[in-house]
Amino acid sequence: MKKITGNDNPIDLKQARDAAETVRIIDEWQDNTNRLSVLCSRLHQTLDLNAMLDIFAEELTQVVPFAALAYRRSRSGGEFGYLLGSGGPHHCCYNLSLRGQELGSLRLDRRERFREDELMFIEQAIGVLIQPLRNAWLYQQALESAMTDGLTGMGNRRSLDETLEKHVEQAHRYKQPLSLLLLDLDHFKQINDTLGHAAGDEILRLVSERVNAQIRSCDQGFRYGGEEFAIVLPHTGQEAANQVAERLRRALREHPMRYAGRAMAITASIGVAALGDDDDPDELLQATDTALYAAKNSGRDRVRIAGDDTDRVDNAVSL
Repeated sequence: MKKITGNDNPIDLKQARDAAETVRIIDEWQDNTNRLSVLCSRLHQTLDLNAMLDIFAEELTQVVPFAALAYRRSRSGGEFGYLLGSGGPHHCCYNLSLRGQELGSLRLDRRERFREDELMFIEQAIGVLIQPLRNAWLYQQALESAMTDGLTGMGNRRSLDETLEKHVEQAHRYKQPLSLLLLDLDHFKQINDTLGHAAGDEILRLVSERVNAQIRSCDQGFRYGGEEFAIVLPHTGQEAANQVAERLRRALREHPMRYAGRAMAITASIGVAALGDDDDPDELLQATDTALYAAKNSGRDRVRIAGDDTDRVDNAVSL
């Protein structure tokens, strides 16, 4: 079909529509290319996994609207998950990897089907995401390595200090209880002296497993140093913390551990302290440490609570 203009010059309407569509596609392609460049630039500004996925979602939704974005990756310390929004009946899912390294899965949901051009842009955006995502995971692993005890897999002293600072601040802000346990294995030096350090290391590893089995998912266990362990108990007052400590003590005492076919009776002394109204992390740690020394000085294999005459206990303990 042709249209005659006032100048009597014919116009091919189909050709005009095709030309307009071509211009639209070029403009859209240029806009998407610019959007990918912005995405690339922003992703390289952070190594925080949550912040990186926030940026990815924010830039992606400018081109491809979605109702939910979910990212998951399994790792040795448990599964990392990120979820934004709520889902719909239609979804697209991608398994992410780079140079043979699995980097988890990404899923988008919404009420309408995804168009082919939208799927193409999603895949291009994932191509931009994948390298920064791998860098973020390498950074996360380095952080975790620096904060983890290599023998037990628990947090180390540095991790304990940072965790205590965070939980003490939150407990004061929201007026919630917080307690701390310090657990010391009784006569542990005898194990190293009689059976060797390999036996001692195995016992420490087994103790860490038993501690983790006895605490809640919101609690955190740490290797405080040597044969000492610390357990941070959020939202837990003194009485409940004492019950946890007694449960831990019995779990060690009543179930001997085995090494090289030999059953070994392990006991522990445990100090308990609850956060006071004006306590800082150092004061909470000192109170718990004093209670631990009281438990050891009063015969070992027992639990003592900070404030129960523990202030009078001499810290010079005979090991």
